[in-house]
Amino acid sequence: MIKNIALLLAIVPIASVVHAQSSVTLAGDIDGGIRYTNSKAGNQFSMNSNGLFTSNRIDFVGREDLGGGYDAHFQLESGFNLGNGALDNTTGVLFNRGAYVGLGGWFGSVNFGRQYTVAHDVVFDYDPFNFSYPAITPVTPATDGFRFNNDAKYSGEYGPFRFRAENSFGGVAGDFNAGSARGLGVQYKWGWLNVGGAYEYRTIQVGTTYQPDNYFTAGAELKFGALRFAGGYMNENQDATPPAADVRTLNYWGGITYDLNPFVRLGGAYYITDLPNSSGKRSQGIASVTYALSKQTRLYAEVDYIKFSGSYITNKTLNANGIPHQSAFSVGINHLF
Repeated sequence: MIKNIALLLAIVPIASVVHAQSSVTLAGDIDGGIRYTNSKAGNQFSMNSNGLFTSNRIDFVGREDLGGGYDAHFQLESGFNLGNGALDNTTGVLFNRGAYVGLGGWFGSVNFGRQYTVAHDVVFDYDPFNFSYPAITPVTPATDGFRFNNDAKYSGEYGPFRFRAENSFGGVAGDFNAGSARGLGVQYKWGWLNVGGAYEYRTIQVGTTYQPDNYFTAGAELKFGALRFAGGYMNENQDATPPAADVRTLNYWGGITYDLNPFVRLGGAYYITDLPNSSGKRSQGIASVTYALSKQTRLYAEVDYIKFSGSYITNKTLNANGIPHQSAFSVGINHLF
């Protein structure tokens, strides 16, 4: 990990030197705050997180104009914990949040590397908070998160339609499908209406075999001036070898945001995670307010309440303390650079 951090620090001055020649930009997001939780397990204050309102990250973004409307681009993104300065993962992966290079033009863009999935790009529009409060709200898939390694992804816009497709290579000799993933996504955006969906299929290694995992999501976004409605549905099913039962996860969510003025945004949403094969359910309500001090800096506060039932109480992986409910609130400051 020390070597990785040293490499990251070494890149920073290089980026500033190269900037004038090749349009390399150092950017990122720094989010710091305090979260209080109240539950049967006890009360707790914490600020040791990877970001409450958004995820902490450092980005190296590059773009070269190739002429004729074409460009070459790349992005390297590293996540970190603001509370202790560590990387936001336990495996010591430096650019765990993204590492890809690609080409863009009239056709759209094609990128290669570790990157967000097609499903992520679609669901982003249909989450009421556009993936703010990532560690608090439960909209990511259960098994793969929202990133693929070794991923080739295409994105293109044609009038009101946006199409996406990807293939993540598994790299298993003699078996093209083992460990691989494929996805398709389509959206229709016109005026106040934005609707779409995505499908992902992958094979996940379980023991010595690879089991299919199917993921489908759909959603809608409606905008009427300062008022925005957004909601969606997710269905993920991971096959299991009998006699074990398949692992199925359903997510439903919906919410609203309203820009009270150019500085203040109010928001509220409700999320349900349902485990139909094990009779478990997680229900969460959240209300939020943000205040923009500038285009790059904002203050935020949120309050949320979570209720667990069924296997969500007895499963220590899903609910380590076995609590039936939890209330919490968070306050903090978020700065983009």
